[in-house]
Parts: sequence; C-alpha cells; structure tokens
Amino acid sequence: MTFLVFCVFDLKHAKREDYLYAYMDLADMGLKQTVKSENGPSFKLPGAAVMGTFDGRSVEDVRSIVSKQVQGIFKARGLRGTFFVVASADWACAGEST
Repeated sequence: MTFLVFCVFDLKHAKREDYLYAYMDLADMGLKQTVKSENGPSFKLPGAAVMGTFDGRSVEDVRSIVSKQVQGIFKARGLRGTFFVVASADWACAGEST
C-alpha cells in the first residue's frame, strides 16, 4: 500500500548549507520540497517542509522507517534539531500560493 508522508523540521544553529544538504538528503530518500499532484501543477511547500509517498505494509511501519531515516540523515550530517513526521493512508492535500 502507498502512504503519504509529510515531514517538517527545524535545525538548531544551522547554516544555509546545512539546510541545503538536509533537503538534498531528504530528496534522495523521497521527501521533496516540491509536490506534483496527478491532476494539477507542482507546488513548493512552505518553510522546512518536505513530502513524499512510500510503499509499506502499514502506516505505522512507514512512519517508523521514515522517522529513523530522517534521524539517520541528521546524525550523519551532524545536524541538531527537531522534526515531525506524519504518515497517512487516506489523504488529500491542497496548496495555495499568493
């Protein structure tokens, strides 16, 4: 089954490059700043938010796996901060840019 994963993070005492590397590593694992819907245009998420879809057996498994991967990225890069991961099986989302 495919699940939508949304992650928002905040890095402590981070430089611009720290965020760039974090975004690059997160994108490599499937969490991206720009979301492309099937029926609409691409949308850039605000702030330090990333989103992606992941296959898994259950929402709990996907949430745990993604959370551990994000934690691993922070640790490997020596980044300190917080992150929040939401995984959902039944979802809809919308965005607006003004």
